[in-house]
Amino acid sequence: MQLLLLLLAAVLVAAEPAAAISTMPMELYFSPGELARIAGYGEEPVSTVVVSGQVACELCLCPGSDLLTFELPGAKVEVACETEGPNTQANSVFTATDEFGNFTFHLPSRLHATPSLENACVVKVLQLPPDSACGLRHRPAASYRIRPSPSLSSSADGFRAYTAGVIRLQHGGTPSGECVQVEDRVDK
Repeated sequence: MQLLLLLLAAVLVAAEPAAAISTMPMELYFSPGELARIAGYGEEPVSTVVVSGQVACELCLCPGSDLLTFELPGAKVEVACETEGPNTQANSVFTATDEFGNFTFHLPSRLHATPSLENACVVKVLQLPPDSACGLRHRPAASYRIRPSPSLSSSADGFRAYTAGVIRLQHGGTPSGECVQVEDRVDK
């Protein structure tokens, strides 16, 4: 269908005198929907962009104890992208973490053409499950930058992957710096 429309446009343009070509833009021949499909922004996705990461809680029961890290299932997470235009809600996507604290967003096609996606988009943890030992006291709706995913970074076949890494929230009690990191322990 797209090829037929392009051929029709080429025939019409070739039939017009040279002076008329400069005054007859494509908008006169095609509807906005057809122009979007021709440009690759139609209903059929021409690319896939995913953003993934994990939300974890670090808990230190008392100074000198082990720093415990566990995943946070059921946390509400958002990817928000700054784009041109007034509708910021349309530039956000929401999901919840799975049973392992992982999240994956498939960004809508309207955000695929955002220049420098890693600079325009951030991940925010909006809400934790009510029974969570961690709290959003770290800074409510703090922003975490995304970066190209080293393991899945490929723009071949229209697939791009980004990661926020592990977002580590801390329990409000003992600062994690006063705890023993598991890798710091020496087994004797």
